[in-house]
Amino acid sequence: MPPRSIHSLSKSLYIRGLQCHKALYLEKHCPTLKDELTANAETRFAAGNQVGDLARDLFPGGVLIPYVKGDFATQLKQTSDAMAFGKKVICEASFEHDGIIVKVDILRKVAKGWQIYEVKSGTALKEVYEHDAALQYFVLSGAGIPVTKVFVAHLNSDYQRRGELDLAQLFTVVDVTKEAKALQAGIAREIAAQRKMLGGKKPPKIDIGPHCSTPYDCDFSGHCWQHVPEESVFDLRGKGVDKFKLYRNGMIALKDVPLDLLNGKQRQQAETAAKKKVIVDRERLQEFLDQLWYPLCFLDFETFQSPIPPYDGLRPYQQVPFQYSLHYQKKRNGKLYHCEFLAAPATDPRKEFVERLLADIPEGACILAYNKSFEIGRLKELAEHFPKYRKKIQAIIENVVDLIDPFRQRMIYSWKQRGSHSIKQVLPAFVKGMSYEGMVIADGGEAMEAYHEMCALVDRPEELAELRTSLLAYCRQDTLAMVRLVEVLRQCLNNTQT
Repeated sequence: MPPRSIHSLSKSLYIRGLQCHKALYLEKHCPTLKDELTANAETRFAAGNQVGDLARDLFPGGVLIPYVKGDFATQLKQTSDAMAFGKKVICEASFEHDGIIVKVDILRKVAKGWQIYEVKSGTALKEVYEHDAALQYFVLSGAGIPVTKVFVAHLNSDYQRRGELDLAQLFTVVDVTKEAKALQAGIAREIAAQRKMLGGKKPPKIDIGPHCSTPYDCDFSGHCWQHVPEESVFDLRGKGVDKFKLYRNGMIALKDVPLDLLNGKQRQQAETAAKKKVIVDRERLQEFLDQLWYPLCFLDFETFQSPIPPYDGLRPYQQVPFQYSLHYQKKRNGKLYHCEFLAAPATDPRKEFVERLLADIPEGACILAYNKSFEIGRLKELAEHFPKYRKKIQAIIENVVDLIDPFRQRMIYSWKQRGSHSIKQVLPAFVKGMSYEGMVIADGGEAMEAYHEMCALVDRPEELAELRTSLLAYCRQDTLAMVRLVEVLRQCLNNTQT
């Protein structure tokens, strides 16, 4: 067998190599070049572990082969012993063939052999899952294990919890035996190609491309994309030109792109970037502002999601609101009031959330949200779960106006936005000295991760208090940002009129 340190592969390494040989080389030879782990990535890994642990209960009574980093020999022996002792279900079963190590999520004994179950935390079958399962079939078959079936078990997005979890409904089990067998012919060739590449003195010359984020976001992007300038062709937003085609033709900086290659919003973006200017569509902006009335509210929700529905009425990954911030004015240029709510951790927050929200929003108020479809979606879900509040919630929904519209529709646009209409880009582009930089929690993903951390800190009050303070500050910043942006819209309109 080739030396493990260079040529050995695992499921995750093989899949990484399928996506990009360069990424696999860097993982093996230069792992320190990896990007820092983001809050979203941490949440995704945690979700995978949670789903994997729960899926073992699909077949109760199984034996678990514990993972010990670097000690594959013990895991191989424990698996072999479990099979020899007649265990019918083995979780995290370990096998090796031709220097390829795999751990099977669930291995199940049947009359004529063994069944492989690959567990995924996604809610649909993906092609990459089939490659993952196919490699396991390759290794087990090569190791002399008779495999009769290969399955992928993923979450069922239509499952809605009612009482105790129903695992048979929560998971969708798909037979991918045919697909796994069809991929066998190419596996040995791909393994050989990966090993040959790994034996090289330098990483392969693979340029950036769509593969950097398909099927997974690569954690070497910071290294591979470091030559791309801040204002690049990849900042172009919306439909239009193929950005990678421009890049391959030598156009990397946005200023290098001839305007006649662009149209619509992309051309507008390039022109404003070149001239470093702000554009204002006075007539459309006036129409937007004219639809607002008082009391005027600025509303933002924070939510968490879980692959396993923790409470009744929830589906896998359904967004659960646990926090809101509400700024409001009773009249134009009037006093700015503020209300907020942050649920206690590890409890179902929905009932208190909706009751507090209904009490805090002034009757008949105009409600501004940034990208209102998100807040409206959560309100509709709350109305479905709490029918006695449906009428009041529907009245709120009917009064929601989307503050993203002036920026998404380019009624007003600054070159500093770099094509984005995200509030994280819009705010510093128009409000001097106000941004999310330096905040302990600076985006929705971090807020979600912070809430999950709070649930684990119920017995550590000091740390819990710090997280609450940071969460309240972040959500408050979102609604205060909306207040300032409305002021900017009015100021820009007034400046245009003079």
